[in-house]
Amino acid sequence: MHTEIGSCGRRPADVSVLLPVRDAMPELSRCLKSLGRQTLAPERMEVIVMDDASTDGTAEEADAFAAGARCPVVVVRREAPAPTPGIAGNQALDRATGRYVLFVGSTDQLADEALERMLAAADRDSGDVVVGKVAGAGLRGFEKQAFKAKPGEEGPRAQALRHLGVTKLFRRELLTRHEIRFDASLCSGEDIVFVAQAVSSAAQVSFVSDYVCCRLGQPRALEDGVVPRASDCAERSLPFFRAAAAVTKRAGTPAEADRMLSVLIGHHIEEMLAVVDAAASFCERQCAVLEMQRMRQAYWSNGVGRRVGLYPGLCSFAADRGLFDEVSYLAVNRRFSHRARTVVEGSRVYRAFPFFRAHRGPGNPLPDHVFDATDRLRARAELLQAVLSGPKKAVLSGFGYVGSLDSSKCTVTLHLRRRGGEGAVVLPVDTTPTPFLTHERGDGAHDYDDAGWRTVLDFEQTDWSRKKPGPWDFWVVVAADGMAKEARLKAPTGAGKALDNGLFTGNGSTRVRIYRTPGGYLACEISTDTDPHDGEPR
Repeated sequence: MHTEIGSCGRRPADVSVLLPVRDAMPELSRCLKSLGRQTLAPERMEVIVMDDASTDGTAEEADAFAAGARCPVVVVRREAPAPTPGIAGNQALDRATGRYVLFVGSTDQLADEALERMLAAADRDSGDVVVGKVAGAGLRGFEKQAFKAKPGEEGPRAQALRHLGVTKLFRRELLTRHEIRFDASLCSGEDIVFVAQAVSSAAQVSFVSDYVCCRLGQPRALEDGVVPRASDCAERSLPFFRAAAAVTKRAGTPAEADRMLSVLIGHHIEEMLAVVDAAASFCERQCAVLEMQRMRQAYWSNGVGRRVGLYPGLCSFAADRGLFDEVSYLAVNRRFSHRARTVVEGSRVYRAFPFFRAHRGPGNPLPDHVFDATDRLRARAELLQAVLSGPKKAVLSGFGYVGSLDSSKCTVTLHLRRRGGEGAVVLPVDTTPTPFLTHERGDGAHDYDDAGWRTVLDFEQTDWSRKKPGPWDFWVVVAADGMAKEARLKAPTGAGKALDNGLFTGNGSTRVRIYRTPGGYLACEISTDTDPHDGEPR
């Protein structure tokens, strides 16, 4: 049974903000105030507060907000608390009229322009899900990667799963068409399954990465002395299994499923390692290792393995082999994994995590390939400065290195490559010191003091007429002991400012212009007087 207070016959909104709450004071006051400060026009939004039989004044606070709010506010009061959190979330969803819905926790606070920016991104991209940047205590680096302006190799949908919080914009029609609801049978983690279903069903996922849309509040701490029981560990694991099942069923292609599964499995490994690392009983920790083993056997594949982090993958492999003591040690030491030394042997690179070559012979429970980081290493390259030296010469300087590999062991070369076709030029460079990189990007185990390079482009001495017309890109190649990694040269706005007006050479009928692409990379355009193609491709 419940009672409902609000405007009847209200007009459909663009976005419905849903707050399922229970005994949420005093945090709810700050949350509601943040909704009142939204720059989105009041007629474009509505707020629905689902009070789950609170006894601390939550309902009265919601009523007071509704009385003074400029937008429609509906307060629904349940007379008895719902058995599981998902029930209240579903009831709030049933009352939404907006094209999009946004769930907000009572401890969260929306930034003033959050709804306006997220809705603009949804309309611009016809997005089914919009991921707004969030900040707050407790966010892991793994989760923060979801809010990068340019999603990484996992792709936009997998990036959205790096943070599994439900504070995202969801197209209500998508939820209705795919029958996406909170799993009312779960005591916790229902939001994990909800987000996984929505993201894997979405045709378009958009991001607002240049503005912090929501600041997450600190979850209320458990009472002193409370530790997860074995049954609790299984309950914490269950939402990830159901989320993985949803991704497998709803993903468009196997490759897309692997991308999203790798992110979910990464979350699950971290969750279980936290139990193993806790002051829990042997039975509780053994249950967590068993859950990791079950997850690997159910959803692991080569595609997943290539994308899960090397250290979490090592922990998962050890759990699958039943190596309880090894998993326990890895769980305790996972916060120091970034300091592991790098071993370069021929064309292979290994990370010397705990138990690397601790055993020899064919019966080794943790073989070398579990520590092999060769295919995971990435080159980083950036332009530091571009200086024009007269109308015919440019001096470029920058850096290039491979993460987790000392720059002193590497050689750096600068290449100019024709985009989408044949043709390449190796540009001579001089090495320069870059001790600041060690301070900025070092991890305590590796240094990038010798990653710098400098080159002089003399357009008068180079016969550009031999180069095919069209766009050419600058690449940095970092080589070490038979291994080579490359990256397109980034050109930040400040570093490439001298190139903004272009640079031309009068080599016969050939013109060369260096510029920054819209994506922020360094490129040049070669054209002739008779060549109609003379633009700035991406």
